[in-house]
Amino acid sequence: MEEVFRLWQEFASAKGTQLVFCDLSTPKAEKKIKCMTDGVAAVQAAAFSVYADVRDKLIGHGVPPGEIAFIHDADNEKKKAELFAKVRSGKVRILLGSTQKMGAGTNVQTLLAAEHHLDVPWRPSDVGRILRTFKIKKNVEVTDNGKDNF
Repeated sequence: MEEVFRLWQEFASAKGTQLVFCDLSTPKAEKKIKCMTDGVAAVQAAAFSVYADVRDKLIGHGVPPGEIAFIHDADNEKKKAELFAKVRSGKVRILLGSTQKMGAGTNVQTLLAAEHHLDVPWRPSDVGRILRTFKIKKNVEVTDNGKDNF
């Protein structure tokens, strides 16, 4: 998430947005469980979530929680339209979601600075959004986030 944070900072003045694709899992409802360690009560997350982990790491670096969103939370067309408007305006600057949920019909390219794939996309069409934006605006960055074999 270092690269996402670096680009978040670099494109701050332009409110540059980023898409983070993750097909490894979907966001889980965050359940908290109480546990006892050495007689001290603590609260822990019940299950690991890639989405929550990414969000929490970005927040830990200083990204405001309101600038990070999960596409999966927009569970109807009205919520999707509202979320996409926030991304296009730069209010939400990092949008996480699966290839299926953020694929065709996700019209958020207005301020798009980068897209990231946490796992390898299976189809060439799944990596086209940033390249289509690149044809329109020449100030986008296409990267494999340091992977040698992308």
